[in-house]
Amino acid sequence: MSRGRTEVPGLLIALTSLLLLIAAAGKDCWRQGAKDQLTSVGLSSRCRGLWGECVHDSMVGLRTCDVSVSYMENLPADLLAMRVAVVGTCIVSVLSILVLIPGLRCTTLIPSVQAQGRLRQISGALCLCGGVCGATGLLWYGVDTYTRYKQEVTLGMPGITFEFGLSYWLMVGSVLCSLTSAVLAVRRASDISDAIGVQRTLTHSQPPHTSPAMSRQSTSDYKTYI
Repeated sequence: MSRGRTEVPGLLIALTSLLLLIAAAGKDCWRQGAKDQLTSVGLSSRCRGLWGECVHDSMVGLRTCDVSVSYMENLPADLLAMRVAVVGTCIVSVLSILVLIPGLRCTTLIPSVQAQGRLRQISGALCLCGGVCGATGLLWYGVDTYTRYKQEVTLGMPGITFEFGLSYWLMVGSVLCSLTSAVLAVRRASDISDAIGVQRTLTHSQPPHTSPAMSRQSTSDYKTYI
């Protein structure tokens, strides 16, 4: 039961990270129309995603989306970076979970404790790579979004200004969960490795054990020989 208390939370956090990432990609609303005095269209909401842009008319209840015909066209660098970050983080998250499950000590898929510790270290490294990849895309995309918003607000440009959408914040939560799971997995694996090292040291430092029966027998044989 103690094993599950220390290792299962890391798995649950990794699963939460993957679910948040899937929700962010499915919602695909990384920039949404800002609700300020500069927005000329107040009866509709606009979402700009990584793969297209959608407009929802609240009066009619109609939603129309404009999806890119070709994915090989010239796109902004921040959009390409965010696409790569989402796809890469999703793949790495799935791999880390698949590696972490047999590495849990509460499972019997792998009998060796040392092998399970190595799997947890690999899973933690994958979660760390996924978190760094996602954080890099978020930073790039966020700086560009914030810079454009401040520029449009400062210059008083009419039209629709964009701010961070729901998918962006879901991705932030996914990255935080991924980094937390990486810390838990690596820390737990390092603790187990240290414990195994201490146990080996104590085993090699102990003198060979001689049973009392053997001692008495050797003494009696010596006396009989004399």
